[in-house]
Amino acid sequence: MILIADSGSTKCDWHVYNKTGAKVFQKRTNGINPIIHSDDDIASVIQVLKDDIPDEILQVEFYCAGGKNEASQQRLIRIFQEYFKQVKVRIEDDLGMAVKCTGGLPGVVCILGTGTNSCFFDGTKIHKRLPDLGYQVMDLGSGNYYGRELLRSYAYGYMPPGLKEKFENRYDLKSEVILQELYHGENPSSYLANFAKFMIENYEHSFLQGIIAEGVEKVFDHVLAPYRREMEQYPLYFIGSIAFYLQDFLREKAKANGYEKVHFISKPIDYLSVAF
Repeated sequence: MILIADSGSTKCDWHVYNKTGAKVFQKRTNGINPIIHSDDDIASVIQVLKDDIPDEILQVEFYCAGGKNEASQQRLIRIFQEYFKQVKVRIEDDLGMAVKCTGGLPGVVCILGTGTNSCFFDGTKIHKRLPDLGYQVMDLGSGNYYGRELLRSYAYGYMPPGLKEKFENRYDLKSEVILQELYHGENPSSYLANFAKFMIENYEHSFLQGIIAEGVEKVFDHVLAPYRREMEQYPLYFIGSIAFYLQDFLREKAKANGYEKVHFISKPIDYLSVAF
């Protein structure tokens, strides 16, 4: 059997398929990002999975942010092989999973989840034209981007009073807690992205719609800018939870820019076709 995983920084979806390609097991755990998680963090997630998973795993395919980094690949292979003995392990980045949603056809792919990524897939090869510089520099329009904007509006005092009260009732906003999570926490990116849930739940508020609109603008102006020529010819695929929940805003912006063929997929692993 083959174990396939699609992991973000916040959560990871695991599926097991038998030799006929039928899914026989699935589980969601905490996410694994080799750039920000320690060996112990990664091992603890795999141990939780191993407690439930069928034993007859012959191959592991793991897709994650940072999966193209050679050092990260070697770390993950070593840790996986500690739990799944003598298996073939393949590590790819999150775009490797996302482009499967095109059905093998050319398209521009944009991941908007806890983080952000983008590429043009020509039907065979992934063309990526932006560097990976982490959530502090990149990730415009992602969950951690929106979380940061919300937290900033609260800290500077320009969040509207009624919204501010709801925000305070929802989260522990003591300065020492926030500083601990941002500078010493296990996963600052996911911590910030957690605040984006508040924005999605209250998206009808005009203040939050302004924040959403600004983020969507940055996605098209910066994250997708290197692929404008391709978007004029091929479909645009938005992948991830943030994209899925904000699809009305993204679709409206795409239409305003003349991009009519737009697709939204929350979990690309659900569209996976496995062949042996």
